[in-house]
Amino acid sequence: MVRMRADIPDKVYYSISEVSEYTGVEPHVLRYWETKFSRLRPRRVGGNQRKYSRNDLEILFQIIDLLYNQGYTLEGAEKKLATGIEVETTPEGLQREISLMKRELEGILELLV
Repeated sequence: MVRMRADIPDKVYYSISEVSEYTGVEPHVLRYWETKFSRLRPRRVGGNQRKYSRNDLEILFQIIDLLYNQGYTLEGAEKKLATGIEVETTPEGLQREISLMKRELEGILELLV
């Protein structure tokens, strides 16, 4: 679990510029991530301004860890956040998953015959 930095003030809502400062992620990237991550949904207030909650910040730090530290793709990170299941996205990892599924299906086939 990724922990939030201790120097982030404890507030109810944060502006996109504050979130950008705390996370080191540009505002246009934060807006883009809203379209890619179903769990990231900042509240919209007057003038359609985004207001991020403490929970939104925690999700953002998880996204940052998955993308920048663990090497996930956007799709893989979204699946990991949505399901909690680790998704292999490298060619070698996908090949391992396919081989494992093939062995499992062959085992099932042997039981049926």
